[in-house]
Amino acid sequence: MGKGELTARFKQFCMELTEKDRIAIIHHSDADGFCSALIAAKAVEKLTGNKPVVVQHFEYGNVEQGKKGLESMRKHKANKLIIVDIGIDRAPQGAGEVCPLEQCLVIDHHEMINDLNSEKTVFLKAQFFTKRDPSSYVTSKFAFDLFNRVIDVSELDWLACIGIIGDMSLGKWQNFIKKTIEKREISIEWLYNFADLIAAVEVLAEKRMKELFWLFYNAKQPEKILGSRFKQYLKEFKREKDGLVEGFEEKAEHLPELQLYFYAIKAKHEGIKSYVINEISKMHPGKTIILLQELGGKRLRFSGRRQDGKVKVNQLLMKAVKDIEGGSAGGHAPAAAGSIPKKFAEQFKKNVVEILKQKYGK
Repeated sequence: MGKGELTARFKQFCMELTEKDRIAIIHHSDADGFCSALIAAKAVEKLTGNKPVVVQHFEYGNVEQGKKGLESMRKHKANKLIIVDIGIDRAPQGAGEVCPLEQCLVIDHHEMINDLNSEKTVFLKAQFFTKRDPSSYVTSKFAFDLFNRVIDVSELDWLACIGIIGDMSLGKWQNFIKKTIEKREISIEWLYNFADLIAAVEVLAEKRMKELFWLFYNAKQPEKILGSRFKQYLKEFKREKDGLVEGFEEKAEHLPELQLYFYAIKAKHEGIKSYVINEISKMHPGKTIILLQELGGKRLRFSGRRQDGKVKVNQLLMKAVKDIEGGSAGGHAPAAAGSIPKKFAEQFKKNVVEILKQKYGK
């Protein structure tokens, strides 16, 4: 389907919503997914007069969160589902599991693996709507632009900005963020504080994400969110993240001929790795960074970053796990992640090195 037909299907989905519909929203748990869900929820209330009956965050591989979402949808008798910032098309069999209701709308900016458009599913990928790298057309901005076509959600521009910051796409949306800052008489630091707060709760108090969502949703004055009970998590989050970032130069394994770093960490909180590698990648935008995090059990999680575009880390990581039994990887060209059985750690590193040697002719 082309952009025009997809836009028409999106508008039809929105305009056919009524006050009788019971809407569920499933979103990725990071700042971009969180803000995408807020924008979608606000649009739903404007279109139907009612708030969504279910809002559930989801992190890839978290079976418990997936079950909670399905249970909540059944409990609250949801009949329509909106999924934002989750690449549900990675496995085609996942469509029936994640879209179990009579109609489903998917808004996402991950690279498309399978087209899930069907009679009941409106499947919108950023790559059909932009000439820029889809990874930088973050879902919160994508959702903001889409819903603005059917109903005015311009007052939610600050949420789109937080999602942009959270997904490290600030450089691609400077004009939009500048206009938002000037219009609202706020600062870039103000926006960063919200992104950090969402990250802190995601990492340190995941079970309170839903509570944080409704605090954002109902806030008449956004700045009061920063002074809420959730601020207690910021200090610990920043301390752990900064400590791991500071250890990079001393502890990372550097292969200069491949412009590659491997950095193995042991952290108190599982979700911290994405935020640690984001900071490191800002300091080394022209290097491929692979961060490995040991967890309890038999699996090893990893994240990859490369900001100058010379290595597409999603493709690199997917190739590196291709022949590893139980390995998985995916994401965007500049930022990707995955996991493997811990016993294959050295094989994974060897695979990464061999792939980059071929690229650089070493």
